[in-house]
Amino acid sequence: MIKFTSLSQKFLFGYILAIASLILHFIIIGQAKNLTMLATTIGSIVVISTIFFILHLYLYRNFIKPIHHLIQVTKDHTANTHSKLRARKISDDELGDLVDTFNEMINQIQLREEIIISERDRVAIALEQADNYAEVTQSTNKKLELEVQVRKGIEAELTEVQQFLNSVINSNPSALIAIDENLTIKLWNFAASQLGGIEAKQASGKNLNEALPILNDHIDWIRKVWDANATRLIRKAEVHLNDRTRSLELIVYPLRNTRQLAAVIRIDDVTEKIKMEEAIVQSEKIMSLGGMAAGMAHEINNPISAIVQNVQNIQRRIRTDLEANQELAREIGIHLDQLNAYLDQRKITGFLKNISDSGLRASQLVANMLQFSRANDLSLQPCRVVEVLEKAISIASTNDLMHDFKDTISLNFDQNFKDPDAYVRGVFTELEQVILNLIKNSTHAIHQRKLTLNDIDEGVIRIHQFTRDDRCFIQVTDNGIGMSAETRRHVFEPFFTTKDVGAGTGLGMSVSYFIVTSHHKGTMHVDSELGHGATFEIALPLLKD
Repeated sequence: MIKFTSLSQKFLFGYILAIASLILHFIIIGQAKNLTMLATTIGSIVVISTIFFILHLYLYRNFIKPIHHLIQVTKDHTANTHSKLRARKISDDELGDLVDTFNEMINQIQLREEIIISERDRVAIALEQADNYAEVTQSTNKKLELEVQVRKGIEAELTEVQQFLNSVINSNPSALIAIDENLTIKLWNFAASQLGGIEAKQASGKNLNEALPILNDHIDWIRKVWDANATRLIRKAEVHLNDRTRSLELIVYPLRNTRQLAAVIRIDDVTEKIKMEEAIVQSEKIMSLGGMAAGMAHEINNPISAIVQNVQNIQRRIRTDLEANQELAREIGIHLDQLNAYLDQRKITGFLKNISDSGLRASQLVANMLQFSRANDLSLQPCRVVEVLEKAISIASTNDLMHDFKDTISLNFDQNFKDPDAYVRGVFTELEQVILNLIKNSTHAIHQRKLTLNDIDEGVIRIHQFTRDDRCFIQVTDNGIGMSAETRRHVFEPFFTTKDVGAGTGLGMSVSYFIVTSHHKGTMHVDSELGHGATFEIALPLLKD
């Protein structure tokens, strides 16, 4: 089978076949006819062949050659997309339009290719930049990750330090309050919450007057810390807290190197400390008195004994019921009844009684003073505390002092013994004396309240006993007149009394204090406010099994 590689070959092959067919036809026909017709036929064939050839040339020039040109240009552009070669336009007919369209198509293709290449280059550049950015980002991320780790470590350390500082501040037994120049609270620790009764979150941002009203009397004093730019101190500021008077120590100091004025207030409840200091002072005074009493007792007791003895002798010598007095009176001619009547009318017997009573009172005073000089190695025995209390209450109930006040106001005892089997080591009579002194003191205080304030209808003396932490506590509370702060400071001092002259020696409380603290190794203190009664508390070491 013949293969043709071009359209012109097909046309040429067709022409040759047509001419060969005509020649063959006319040869066959020429065998039957004359030569003239044959020549005419051959001439016609030549003319027809010439016409076919001319037609072929025309087709080749105007159709086939432009198509070959388009094919060649297409191949060139296929081999080289950047080729500047364009198809030549031979005529302005449809084939010329085809050439124009072809050239326009090539231009568009090259333009799109250039755009694609440009975009590809831009994409390549962008990818390269993206890779660079990725490397930079990766490096930056590593640095950021490291910085984050470092920052987290620093934050963890700061958090730990902050928690430690908060723990230090909140563990401080002193109330710590930080304020700015407007007295706005910036810091409020746990002890401040206990003192003020509000939590730190509630106190933060409030004014000091509102958060801690007990300091209202000292606000101006606190403000002066910035004027003085130095630490200020009040060693004893008495405030009313929970219906009781407490002693506070206030320290205010300005903060340094702050953007605005600020200060810290430190508050300590020194009530017990002051009581302890006062107790130490009382103990020293009592010990001094003990040494003095030991030296004076003998010198004082001798003349007192002589005075009392002689007065008693005088009283016996004028008695009418003694036989010896009657015999001597008859011998000298006087009547004892008349003599006694004269002595009574001249109040001589009263004078003698006063001398005797004063002598006995002075003797008792010396005996009380000798309590301070007794040796510490007393014979201490196990004492059941409840028995001591019951015996003292029984004696007090029948005491003349209680009966003296029964017409003025009724007195009742409120007993609450929570540990009736508690024992302490001590001297039963001395502990009994201490409780009696406290009951007498309460009775006098109740009587004074009735006489002065007259705002109670019944006197109540509460005696409570309980144990805690290896100690036995005894509380004697009354609803009497109470004590001022000045009286509380001196209540245990020897010879200090609030009673009228001659009504008391001023040794009852001091002797009781000495018996408890020195003889029995306990503690004793008082809590009282004027007009609100008093509470005496005794703490004694429990007797171990």
